[in-house]
Amino acid sequence: MSSGDDFSEAELRAISERLKMAATVMRPPKTMVDPAAWDQWWRDQVEYGSVGFMHMFINDGQLVDAMRANGFRTVLCVGNGLSQEPRALALAGFDVTALDLSPAVTGGNRELDPPEDMLTKLIGGRSVAAVRGSVDFIAGDLMDPAMCPGPYDVVIERKTLQLFPAEQSTAAIRAVTDRLASPGIFFSHSHRNLKVYSNRIADWINAEEWPRFRPGEPVTQRIAWFFSSSG
Repeated sequence: MSSGDDFSEAELRAISERLKMAATVMRPPKTMVDPAAWDQWWRDQVEYGSVGFMHMFINDGQLVDAMRANGFRTVLCVGNGLSQEPRALALAGFDVTALDLSPAVTGGNRELDPPEDMLTKLIGGRSVAAVRGSVDFIAGDLMDPAMCPGPYDVVIERKTLQLFPAEQSTAAIRAVTDRLASPGIFFSHSHRNLKVYSNRIADWINAEEWPRFRPGEPVTQRIAWFFSSSG
């Protein structure tokens, strides 16, 4: 392989093709019911090194503060993939369940042992609990009410509900929010496509007249907390 700017035409072509392939495999499957499609997608993310992006927007420091202030204990992470957010929250003392459609990613997650300093970054450098919480990785369909029924004090979904087609969106949002206790926090992270973006989740929450999370205020009912990223 050449160094610096001295690439041959063949090398540049190979790099270009690999970048195109990496961009293609990062597109999530269109199906939200086929575990095999998501198994393959996650294998592709590992092969092409895309998994490094999954923690880019995760900083649960303020969420940890809110949970501790309100005496919350249980968390459900929906569509978790290979994210180590569940382990980070368990390190902070919470009992966490991670539900994902992909059996492959769920099995892989059970085998991982990430370093504590990485997990601490995901909770914004908050203190590690004297008694650590538990973490359980479950493979299943979030649309199945028998899977991880809860209720949970906090339900987190990151870039999962936005993948459902419009005709299934309301049912999917209800399926996830039905697992939330009252009082409780529903945390939703959407990633904006700058060309086409419609946040059906926020529209549903607004129609249901859920109050929004306000830092420092006690949580006395079910509330919504939205975070958006773009790129």
